[in-house]
Amino acid sequence: MGVNNIFFASTGLTSTSANHVANLAKEYVQDIEFKLNSIELIDSDVTLIGSSERNVLKTGWNTIDIQGIEQMLIYVANAKSLIAWLREAIKARQSMLYNVNAMTLVDWAEMFGIEMIHAPKIRKILTKDDVIAGFSIKKRNLMYSLETKASTIGKYIHPDGYFAKARKEFMKRLNNKHDVDGKGRDTLLYTYTPSCNSDVLEEVYFNLQNLHRTTQAELNGISHEIDTLIQEDEIAANAEYTQALNTYKREMSELESRFKEYKIKEAKRIGDLKIVIPNDLKEIYDYINSLGKNKA
Repeated sequence: MGVNNIFFASTGLTSTSANHVANLAKEYVQDIEFKLNSIELIDSDVTLIGSSERNVLKTGWNTIDIQGIEQMLIYVANAKSLIAWLREAIKARQSMLYNVNAMTLVDWAEMFGIEMIHAPKIRKILTKDDVIAGFSIKKRNLMYSLETKASTIGKYIHPDGYFAKARKEFMKRLNNKHDVDGKGRDTLLYTYTPSCNSDVLEEVYFNLQNLHRTTQAELNGISHEIDTLIQEDEIAANAEYTQALNTYKREMSELESRFKEYKIKEAKRIGDLKIVIPNDLKEIYDYINSLGKNKA
């Protein structure tokens, strides 16, 4: 509440009463100021020429009236001081209520030194590089070796690979051993003779295919292991996040309930505060208040 403490106490005026007194004081000031603003210091009258009868037009303030100006101004000043005090007190209460209503959960927590909890975030999921980084030297080297072996063999026996193309040409020449180029005496006869045993060739080719499959299968096993570890870590991370989120929601609900309770109680406390009248304004307050009672 800060600087606004000065206006309030457990006993005094409600805002409604304070506003009523301020309005009475305003009327009181207007009455006195009307009189002060009507000051006349000259008596004036008019006489019809040829007649001895004088008609009074205006009567100026007499000495007693003039001597009363200072006191009337003091009354006005005191009444205005009372109005200012009451209006500021009413404004202060309104400001306090506004601040309570506008207060956020973060403001409340900061005011009372309560550590705010923050919404959880799902942690970083393991990546392929993270899993591989956890492999032993032997296993990591095995993976690299399998990758290299599968790539090397696969590239060689691939339909566009050198071995596959040579084998295709070999098979072609088993059934077509000659090519003829040109005509007449310039005719050239090309003869193609297998340079290796066909059975050995097929055995090597299919062995390489089988070796490539087994190598790739072993490499796929490691890849599957990596994918499984990543999936398991993702499941674990989601479970951790769900648990943390439930805890966060529960704690936030508790904080929000405490915050709501504080706002209700604080608004009531402010509403119950009474506006005090300073000792220096007590006399003018009593007088203005009595005017209201007389009017009633």
